[in-house]
Amino acid sequence: MSDAPIPAAKPRRFQADAPNSALPYGMIIGASIILASNHIVARHLNGVIPPMGLVFWRMAIGAIVLMPFAAPGIYANRALILKHWKLFLMLGVLFVPLANGIIYVAYNFTTALNGGVVSASQPALTVILSWLLFRDLINWKQGVGILIAAAGVFAILTRGEPAALLHLQFNSGDLMMIAATLFIAAHNVLLRLVPAAIRILPLLVVIQLAGLLVATPLYIAETLFYRPVPVTPETIAAMLWVGIAVTVLAVGLTNTAVRIIGANKASVGNYLRAGFTAILAILLLGEQFQTFHAVGLVLVIGGVFLMTRSRQAVRST
Repeated sequence: MSDAPIPAAKPRRFQADAPNSALPYGMIIGASIILASNHIVARHLNGVIPPMGLVFWRMAIGAIVLMPFAAPGIYANRALILKHWKLFLMLGVLFVPLANGIIYVAYNFTTALNGGVVSASQPALTVILSWLLFRDLINWKQGVGILIAAAGVFAILTRGEPAALLHLQFNSGDLMMIAATLFIAAHNVLLRLVPAAIRILPLLVVIQLAGLLVATPLYIAETLFYRPVPVTPETIAAMLWVGIAVTVLAVGLTNTAVRIIGANKASVGNYLRAGFTAILAILLLGEQFQTFHAVGLVLVIGGVFLMTRSRQAVRST
């Protein structure tokens, strides 16, 4: 979800045995479980913590924790950051209030099972936006993968009832989740415009802070006119978890794994995250896994897998 995207890092050449080690894959599994838990927390506390409050505290806590490590890079590249302030503001708005804010709103209306499957289609949307915005080529395998993933999303939208398409009877939360996933994909595509001199940690913090510029007034308005974030042991624990574990730890584990084994192999996390979300939703939330969930999950993961394998084949030639 909403899961903090990371610019791909080059594998480290000096770790010749690293790609065969189980450690980076353990990192991917751990990060996938943590990122899946974001869906569970959002769904479990949808009527307790208001959505913009959860977004605000997640990003604020994450930025505070990362700032000591990111500050030197931010200061060193301050002129470059100011020069491209419009880009960073756009990235921040896409990632913080739009993508994550809409995800947390969506969980007032849909299940974690549905949200986990729909959000797994993000790589397919990224490929489509890359083609629309930058004219990146889409080969036939990617095209087929997109169609398969789209079929999986429609299986979730229609709850396995194709007639729902004719009557346009969709769950509003599922539609919001698609919109949020589209905003995350747009954020990922636009990351290519970030100057290469700005490294990952400074980039993450700058994006979080830029997003908070817009999210903070929304959070204040939500507190004044809707409801404030209740201060209880449960809500404090939840905000610390999404702020530290989801926003910092999962990102750190994923980035470290990418540096060791490369982005292609690390992309297995896309499939694991959807699977772990389903497992946690069933075990912790008591959600019912139905046939259309199985169909949607298989189609989305299958389509994304086909697209990923296609990219690997192209890069290896």
